[in-house]
Amino acid sequence: MQISDEKLWESCLTGNKEAFKEIYCRFYSLLYNYGSKLVSDQDLVKDCIQDIFIKLIQNYQSLSSTPNVRGYLLKALRNKLYDTLEKERTTDDISLYEETFITDELLPLLSFDDSDTDHRAKHLMEVFSELSPHQQEIIYLYYVNELKHEEIAEIMEINYQSSKNLLFRSLSKLRRLYLKNN
Repeated sequence: MQISDEKLWESCLTGNKEAFKEIYCRFYSLLYNYGSKLVSDQDLVKDCIQDIFIKLIQNYQSLSSTPNVRGYLLKALRNKLYDTLEKERTTDDISLYEETFITDELLPLLSFDDSDTDHRAKHLMEVFSELSPHQQEIIYLYYVNELKHEEIAEIMEINYQSSKNLLFRSLSKLRRLYLKNN
C-alpha cells in the first residue's frame, strides 16, 4: 500500500531523507512538465527543481504541514522560476510570461467523433496559442493537472474567485476564437 503524500510530507518534516526521495520521485515529472510549460529552457527547469529539493532538505526544520503537497511543490517551482528569471533579467531581459505554454499535452484531451479530428485539434491548438500565458496556464492546471480552484489560486497567487473567473473568461475566449475562425 502506498503512503499518502501528506504522510510522506510529515516524514519529511522530521528530516527523513527517504521520504524526501519518495516525494521527489513522485512529483518530478509533474514539476518538470509544469515548469516546461512556463519556460522553454529545460535545463533551467531541472536546476530549479533540484534547488527546491535541496532547500527543502536543508531547511526541513522550518517546513510546516501542508494538506496539499502537489500544490505546495508547484507553487514553489513557479516562484523559483520567477526568482531565477528575475535575477537573469538584468542581463538577458527575460520574462517568465513572454514564454508561451507548449500545448502537446492538451491534444489527447480533445476528442471528436468525426473524421475531421486532426484538423479540429490543430485548429483548437492554434486558437489556444492566441490566449494569454495566464489563460493558457489556468487551462493547463485545471484540465491537464486536474487541480482544484483552491490549488490553482495558491499556485498562481490569486484568490479563489479570481481563479474561477479567469478559467471562465479563458474558456469563453477560447470558444469565441474557435468559432470565429472556424
